[in-house]
Amino acid sequence: MLIFWIAFIVLALDQASKYWIVSSHVVGTLGYSGSLYDISALRAFLSQSTVAQQNAIPQDGTFIVLSFTPNDAALWGLGSGNPWASRLLLAMTAVFIFLLLFFTIRSGKKLPKLSRVITGLLIGGSIGNLYDRIAFGYVRDMICTKFISFPIFNIADSAICIAIALLVFEALFKKFGVFECFEDEYRHLFRLPTREEAAAAAKERKKNKLSRFEELIPEDEEEEKTEEPNDDGNDPADRGDEHAEN
Repeated sequence: MLIFWIAFIVLALDQASKYWIVSSHVVGTLGYSGSLYDISALRAFLSQSTVAQQNAIPQDGTFIVLSFTPNDAALWGLGSGNPWASRLLLAMTAVFIFLLLFFTIRSGKKLPKLSRVITGLLIGGSIGNLYDRIAFGYVRDMICTKFISFPIFNIADSAICIAIALLVFEALFKKFGVFECFEDEYRHLFRLPTREEAAAAAKERKKNKLSRFEELIPEDEEEEKTEEPNDDGNDPADRGDEHAEN
């Protein structure tokens, strides 16, 4: 349940902040009355507005500025204006969420607490941006920083970045975490050897100096050759039986 509570909180905060920034903070005060689904008209309005340009650039003494910025790029601004790049990221995000949910439902009870937090952040952030791309065709970004050169982002992006940082920490300092749990479920699903069995097989190959393919080839066993009975009539026992019958 911890996974889904965290995912729900991230999703709720992300969508609430996006609704607030679009409806009242920037677009509402600037007087934009066009459609939010027309990204070209929205971009033209924001680019021509002096107030929007000032809000998008942090002023002196300001560390964080909230400014609505539609982002239809695939990743880090790549593919901006290209609908195929956005569709590709949309499909990849949908597949990622499906796999994450699938393995989480199967192995959620086995995950440590830190791994559950990581999974919840990834699910909530991914669904938040996925909804934007499905509903509007772009992601609603709003947070612009001055103390570090970073693309404008939102709460969903922040949750994903925090989850990735925790994943790196877990991979370096934890023996059992998200990767190991998902790997175990993957091996179980496709009936592959467990990590322990695979490690033992690799150790045995190294010991016997065998390659992975040589290990699959069974050793040739010597076939026992059985002598067929000789029926040429030269067997003394057979001749004795024939004389006895005569």
